Amino acid sequence: MNSLKRKRRRILLLFAFGVGAPSLLLGYLAFRGIRNDQALLEKRNRGELRLIAGQVASAVEKSISKVEEDFTRLAESRDNSLNPDSRELLKFKKRYPLVEDVFLLHRDRAVHYPAAALLYVPDGAMKTAERPQESAAARETFLAGQQAEFRARDFKRAAILYRQSRGQARSLQMRGEVLNALARVQKKDGLFRDAVDTYKLIAQDFGQVRGLSGIPLGLAAGFEIVALDLDLEDRGAAFQAALDLYKELTGGKWALEKAQYDFFSLKAVQALETILSSRESNGEWAAYKTDVQVLKNREVSERRKTERLLVFQAEAPSELRRMASQDSGESRAGGKRAALNAAGRSYLVSLLGPRRENGDRENVLWGLLIDREFLKADILAKAFQRYVPPEGTGWAVKGPDGERLMSSGAVPADSLELQADFSGGFPDWRIELRRQDPHLFESFLTSGRGLYFFAFLLIGGILIFGLVLTVRSVTQELELSRMKSDFISTVSHEFKSPLTSIRHLAEMLQSGRVPSEDRRRKYYDVLVEQSERLTRLTENVLDFARMEEGRKEFRFEPVNVAALLEDAVSAARERVGHEGFEIGFRADRFLPLLEADGAALSQAVDNLLDNAVKYSAGKKKITVSAEARGRHVVVSVRDFGLGIKKEEQDKVFERFYRGGEELTRTVKGSGLGLTLVKKIVEAHKGSVRLESELGMGSTFSLWLPVNRPKEGNHGKDPDHRG
Repeated sequence: MNSLKRKRRRILLLFAFGVGAPSLLLGYLAFRGIRNDQALLEKRNRGELRLIAGQVASAVEKSISKVEEDFTRLAESRDNSLNPDSRELLKFKKRYPLVEDVFLLHRDRAVHYPAAALLYVPDGAMKTAERPQESAAARETFLAGQQAEFRARDFKRAAILYRQSRGQARSLQMRGEVLNALARVQKKDGLFRDAVDTYKLIAQDFGQVRGLSGIPLGLAAGFEIVALDLDLEDRGAAFQAALDLYKELTGGKWALEKAQYDFFSLKAVQALETILSSRESNGEWAAYKTDVQVLKNREVSERRKTERLLVFQAEAPSELRRMASQDSGESRAGGKRAALNAAGRSYLVSLLGPRRENGDRENVLWGLLIDREFLKADILAKAFQRYVPPEGTGWAVKGPDGERLMSSGAVPADSLELQADFSGGFPDWRIELRRQDPHLFESFLTSGRGLYFFAFLLIGGILIFGLVLTVRSVTQELELSRMKSDFISTVSHEFKSPLTSIRHLAEMLQSGRVPSEDRRRKYYDVLVEQSERLTRLTENVLDFARMEEGRKEFRFEPVNVAALLEDAVSAARERVGHEGFEIGFRADRFLPLLEADGAALSQAVDNLLDNAVKYSAGKKKITVSAEARGRHVVVSVRDFGLGIKKEEQDKVFERFYRGGEELTRTVKGSGLGLTLVKKIVEAHKGSVRLESELGMGSTFSLWLPVNRPKEGNHGKDPDHRG
């Protein structure tokens, strides 16, 4: 055993120094080369990310610059005609959705929006309407009409006087006020149709005229029409009038302060919902609910936009003047850019060149508010879609406070990262690009050295596989050599013991020293027994050698299994009966004849009986049975002795194998008996089965087919190769 371990250790050491060490060195060099390639790949990826960031920033820069350049050309070409009501500004905003709005910065006043459709202005920002100069006749007639309406309650007389006053009035405000009073007395007098017509005339001719209350006459007239239509029970007309008013309010048609807008907006919504609630059961009104909801959503959006513009108008002038005077921001297209914060809101501002006004270029500055949401959702999103690969690269845009404004989705935290700002810090966002780090396995696949590394692994695998086979082969050969040595030693001992007995007894008989005839007969029996023992041992060794070389021939002929077993059992009884062994035999009454080699089968049964005797462990009882099971005859030999461990049951049929160490020391044998049994049974196309429990004995069963073995194996050992 120690020699086997030394030889195995020597082979492993030779492999380690001759193959393992050089292979590890080659692997280390390949690994270093791959790491270098990985660093180069990372550098290339970083360069690609830097290029992508530059392309995205350039796309944003080009979009903003184009807007600035086009507006500058528009302002310079139409400078004298460009005014707060110019249609050119509205066309410009429609052509460029990137522009949130256009503003004018007056040096001595606040920011002004020439083209903005604000829903309202701050409370108190609008001046109270002043009564214009009017003729005394018109005023006197109007006062007389009021006296008739409110004191005398003479509505017909009041209507006549109001009509006279309208003909005498010179200003639009006075005429509108007179018509409003006329419609009022018509309503009081029950002339609802006439009142509706008068209010419609007011909305048509005096819609934007502001009354003394500061409310546009057309807006007030519209709500009166809604109320009159409801009084006339014309809900369809009332709903349409209220819907038109709500559209005009959300469209910024009326110049109102915030409180005024809130009042009329709420009033319009309540009127619409009241009409709809009364018509819920009618399916044709379901579509109108959708129209109302669309207007509500529009109002929310326009309110948000109006609040942004009003905050900028109130808070930004000082920053804009500082930006213009101190050259703050980044100059582009003759102007400056900056990201401003006002009342918690962020604005992207492009302040362009001055507008001439009466030849003074320093009086007014034009400016553009860039729409942040459009910039993100359209310009930036399209740029990322165009320049960023669809797979393997993630991106995000973050605000100055680190808040993520938009992104492509989740990117692994351990990925390669590159951050870049937009040109000139405008907008004040940061581009963040991430790409998965080049893993070592990826480097193996993409690196030129990776091919050599895989070749090395293949060669190393082959060498290791060869080493394993060599070690196994050497181990098996050494183990086989040891087993053969043990076999020779055991067989020599087995031969020596009976030969010694035979010689000793023969000398005693030759010298005549045997005192009695009974003793002489007993000695003769022992001589015969020992001779038979030598014969069986010799036959086992010779048969094993023949089977190993494929020279063993079997002669198949009809065999009576019961008779064969009875002879084998009788011989065994004579052989070991004097030792106290009880061998029982049982066979089915009708057993089919087998095409078999009777001598070989007898040898197999004798070996099983001999094995049972050796391992009986003092329990000298053995049973032999034969029975028919289907197309097989099953011959069983059972002992009640030591038994066999489960982990050794598959090994007992191997050549030279014997049980554990404690049995080897006490039980004689060559280790070939069960091997021969298995080979003989397999030559008959049968099988051997073992059932054993430690300390309870063992049962060996020979399953022999009734059909004769096929002609291809007839007469030859099945292991024969020649």
